[in-house]
Amino acid sequence: ITLVNSIGESIKMNFNINKSAKALLLASALPLAGMSTGVYAQETTETAGRLDEIVVTARKRTESLQDVPVAVSALSQGQLERGSVQTILDVAKHIPNVELHTVTQSGAALGASIRGIGFDDLEKTFEPTVGVSVDGVFMASNSGAVVDFFDIESVEVLRGPQGTLYGRNTIAGVINIKRTAPTGEFGGKVEGTYASHDRIDLKGLVNMPLGENGGLKVSYRNLQQDSHLFNVTNNERPKMRDSQTASAALKYDFTDKTTATLSYDWYDHNTQPADVIATGTSDSIFCGLYSLGCDADSGAISRAAGNRDSNASEQIVSTIKGENITLNVDHTEDKFALKYIFGHMDFEEYAFFSSWGAPAPLYPVTREQEYSQSSHELQFISDLDGPLNFVAGLYYLSTDSYLTSGPGSNFTTLQDAEATALFGEATYDIGENWSISAGARYTDESKELDLTRFADSAGRTATPATGAILNLTPEYSDDNLSYRLSAKRKFEGGMVYASYSTGYRSGGFNNRGSDPLTAGPYDSETVENFELGLRSRPSDNLQLNVTAFMSNYDDKQQFVVTNGTECGLANTATCTFVRNAAKTSNNGLEIESVWTPTDALTFRGSFSILDADFDEYLFDGRDIADDAKIIYAPSEMGSLTVEHNSASFGGDLTFSGTLSHRGEQFGNAGFETYSFQTGPDITIGAHTQFDLSMTYIKEMDTGNKLKLVVYGTDILDKDGRVSRAFDAGAFAWQELVAGREVGVTLGYSF
Repeated sequence: ITLVNSIGESIKMNFNINKSAKALLLASALPLAGMSTGVYAQETTETAGRLDEIVVTARKRTESLQDVPVAVSALSQGQLERGSVQTILDVAKHIPNVELHTVTQSGAALGASIRGIGFDDLEKTFEPTVGVSVDGVFMASNSGAVVDFFDIESVEVLRGPQGTLYGRNTIAGVINIKRTAPTGEFGGKVEGTYASHDRIDLKGLVNMPLGENGGLKVSYRNLQQDSHLFNVTNNERPKMRDSQTASAALKYDFTDKTTATLSYDWYDHNTQPADVIATGTSDSIFCGLYSLGCDADSGAISRAAGNRDSNASEQIVSTIKGENITLNVDHTEDKFALKYIFGHMDFEEYAFFSSWGAPAPLYPVTREQEYSQSSHELQFISDLDGPLNFVAGLYYLSTDSYLTSGPGSNFTTLQDAEATALFGEATYDIGENWSISAGARYTDESKELDLTRFADSAGRTATPATGAILNLTPEYSDDNLSYRLSAKRKFEGGMVYASYSTGYRSGGFNNRGSDPLTAGPYDSETVENFELGLRSRPSDNLQLNVTAFMSNYDDKQQFVVTNGTECGLANTATCTFVRNAAKTSNNGLEIESVWTPTDALTFRGSFSILDADFDEYLFDGRDIADDAKIIYAPSEMGSLTVEHNSASFGGDLTFSGTLSHRGEQFGNAGFETYSFQTGPDITIGAHTQFDLSMTYIKEMDTGNKLKLVVYGTDILDKDGRVSRAFDAGAFAWQELVAGREVGVTLGYSF
């Protein structure tokens, strides 16, 4: 009853969506839906189409999406290719209560928030709140998680804490990415894309057999692109993307019961991100004292040009290169299956910042990092005839990271971390209609940090004993028991469920700390989530899923950024604290629907509301909950995708249009001192976006296929917009993404 009342209040508080956005959502559907009775009417059938079953692995076993008592959404390979979904960031346009963006200052780093529980930083000692998994391997760092999509079989997004089966640092949810496996037959495909800002994207993939029982797949990609911002200070449109990736996957059936797949990935993303925009005000130290990095000299100029110009004196550099190894071994018997998953990731990052969007050098930072992780996971999955089935497993993760940073703040850090977990979840069917599930995961982890600060850059590059002014070697250890309970009731055409789950995000260190107080350690944070769900198929061609949730987020690790005087540095420097200072309540409602009125026409829609607020935020003995905002938590989101397919011009022609909307949200700031009246602008305005694509596939007499895709993203808005905002105390900036972009892709498969 409390949950229902809370959701009802949330609806009342958050349903005031921008009227133009609602009108646009409705208007966009009408012309696209009209295609079924217009030009392509003769190609459609008179009877309604049938929905295909969507299979997911959200609970470590293969199940129909409609049978899973978890808030999970899935995008198929066809949806990814037809809907202009080019990177992991584009997934957020289709999934309720999901916000994804790039963290510019780290190599291909992902800032992710689900249901208002997010992470927006770059340090390896900070843990993400959203888990990203590729082929079953969990990425312990958010660097490299902005994945460019190619050769992707499916994407699943699990919302809510997934600590039972996925472990630590999944308190907001999980994004599962699955790539295609080697086919064991000769074939392949090549694709080339040319798009706005001289984007040239060349991709190729070849499958080949290895005897009767094996297959090899190799692929290569080269992506080049200029910035979407013209730099008026340097009178140029600088280079932005220069990325190369190569992969090889070997699959071999040792027996009819045992299969192994070994993958190797190499990547080199030599990226200079689009310029950030300086937005400092008198509240910012650099702007207030030295008139440097002020909004009037940068942000205002960019806004006047439609967020399509910048005037940064120096461009940011943010590169990452490395390699990954993944091994999946599957053994299946009549009553059970065994899975072993090994993953190793090893990469280097280089980053340089100086002007932070200002037309003159502001605060130079050079960062060099090395990172590696290795993980092992063993799963036992039952397939019993009786009412009881279960998943059980063991997991081990080790990570090592090294960072050297200067010359303004000179320090090096090394962190070693380990985590071991035992997990299991069982489901018991009570008769034909009822089932209950219970699961738990016990995790034991430890971390060691070696933080050394130096008086100058020369000392930083010498031996640790030379010029060191501070050396800290703190240790951290913790254990946790996360669990999930759920009950499900089937009915004709669907099911309803109720669940209670918990999760935690690991504590640890702040490697930007300048003394024992700012370095930590700090403690873990926890979340508990109550959820009610409806999964229904009212008819063969209509699917309607509704989820209501209420989350209590406790011991929240809150970033507190102050000027340098708080930790013994100059006032032009910054101090970053991490404190378990806050509690929040995150309540909301999510609706997802698919309707296929004919075999040729499909509607997919989603809508969500979110009421996320601080209940408590303690700072220096006072509660500042009323003055703080939950970051990257839009109060409403919605999307509508319409697809029309027809046999035209001797091939298969698909038109796809997606209208998506997300409400106002807020970026990072130190809310203990921040003022919405005088501080740098951290508001990220509401945005409605329309994407449109046409996909034509022609099957040749030889069985080969020709593919042509013409697409446009955000085609109603030529101007750029703010995607990320950060007030660092001494200075502030905003990051911009492009408005309208158009492109064409030509592909050939054989």
